[in-house]
Amino acid sequence: MHRFKEILKAEEKKITAALRDEINRLDPVVRPLVLHLVNAGGKRIRPLMTVLTAGAFGCSDPMIYALGGAMELLHGATLMHDDVVDGAELRRGSPATHTVFGINRSILAGDVLLAACMRIVLRSRNFEIMESVALAAEKTAAGEVEELHNLRNPQLDFAGYLRIITGKTACLAACACEIGAMQAGAPPERSRAAAAFGLELGIAFQMVDDALDIAPQSVTGKPAGGDLREGKVTPMFHFYLETLSPRERPEFIEAFSSGSFSESALRSITSRMRERGCAERTRALASEHLLKAAEYLALVPEGQEREILRALIAHVRDRDY
Repeated sequence: MHRFKEILKAEEKKITAALRDEINRLDPVVRPLVLHLVNAGGKRIRPLMTVLTAGAFGCSDPMIYALGGAMELLHGATLMHDDVVDGAELRRGSPATHTVFGINRSILAGDVLLAACMRIVLRSRNFEIMESVALAAEKTAAGEVEELHNLRNPQLDFAGYLRIITGKTACLAACACEIGAMQAGAPPERSRAAAAFGLELGIAFQMVDDALDIAPQSVTGKPAGGDLREGKVTPMFHFYLETLSPRERPEFIEAFSSGSFSESALRSITSRMRERGCAERTRALASEHLLKAAEYLALVPEGQEREILRALIAHVRDRDY
């Protein structure tokens, strides 16, 4: 385990250096917004997935760190846009970018990050990598649009929820792994297995994130009950609905559909959700996808990189922030 930590630390250092190089290429007017987002923290999970997957297939090309940075820039673009759309005031416990620099500048800075990601990917001169990243960006945006379309829609079923999170979260994780395998020259079937690993891990990550929505702000850095406040339908919504009496359900659905929850009501609901095991049931769903992720990971070559990727499964399963 000590050796794994050393490897992770070394890879994170190289990813950060590559990311800083790319940020320094941006227009000076944009840089402060990007640095505000980057300096707020984050585990650099997606670029690590790119680098580790490439390493598992024997890639030693320094370009892989720039590609990892591209994944982080694309992710950063989605965060900037999401925070504006959601009206989020905090990001990882720090003020969201749009609250500091304004909505218009944040949206446009997100657009710059998307373009910068594509510029880096073009340097790979690999058409399959270009297509994978472009498709991931498209699916991520489509997932966000579908989520907006279904805000405050209590009729959204689990299949619809799964389709949304696959788009808005999991596709980018799948792409991060797939382009790592592609850059390493892995056979197509192995690249697809790496992508499937990332997809299942990304689905599980989002489910755990949804479970953490009811955790206290002191734990997550965000106010509890954000999904209910914003009208997002997650498994937590349906699991809680199942615990309500026939008399209570219409009132809850009406308040959710109209967005009329008071802050005191949200505090009470999130407390009851915790007491009634809604988060645990959502995490159980995530565990099913983590088992699938482990099956796909078995198709990646053995070695220290695969073992670190396996540790990501445990990280997603156990995360509490």
